[in-house]
Amino acid sequence: MSISIRDRRDPVVAQAALPGLTVRREDDVLLMSALQERTAQEIERRFDAGHRAYVAFISDEPAAWGWVATRSAAIGEMEMVFDIPAGDRYLWNFVTLPSHRGKGIYPRLLDAIVHSESAEADRFWIACAPENRASAAGIRKAGFVAIAELSFHGSEPRIKALLPGGGAVASRMFGVPEASEALRQCWRCARAGRPGMKCEAGKCECDYQKPRSGCAA
Repeated sequence: MSISIRDRRDPVVAQAALPGLTVRREDDVLLMSALQERTAQEIERRFDAGHRAYVAFISDEPAAWGWVATRSAAIGEMEMVFDIPAGDRYLWNFVTLPSHRGKGIYPRLLDAIVHSESAEADRFWIACAPENRASAAGIRKAGFVAIAELSFHGSEPRIKALLPGGGAVASRMFGVPEASEALRQCWRCARAGRPGMKCEAGKCECDYQKPRSGCAA
């Protein structure tokens, strides 16, 4: 899982306007419940825990959405829960409806969130699995920079730097020890309980949106 950050003061290349696109913070429990296909009680618990929802609309129709953690967050695949420092935000649980994929909505949604939350926060974090190539591309387009990776060393979560100092910064944020050894690159392999990763380190060819790709081909 790549861990990327963006500071609100970072210079970012402006993205061209997308016709019909608007982004707003959404407090409607029933709308988010319908979009996420979760109960209203689950959505209320998210709001009560300090999570904020943002929805991207195309011509007033929901097209994509995601959440911003302001107090604490969890990464379920790693069974991790971590606190969010004051002045930081963790972006998570993003979805783009299939009919709207490939239009560039995701990076524009991320950028809009950074601008909206910058009144209260300086640094923004986001993570994605290495085989989710579409998400990784959108994150880069939104001006985020990958500084570390979060994966498994054996069965234990570890962080490894991708940029000098990135591992230490991410380790403090997520409360996970930094490792010097190579981590398992592919979460598909790790989740399947394979004893070793089949993709060569740094060259995972798995694609999240293609079930039979890379080591699963």
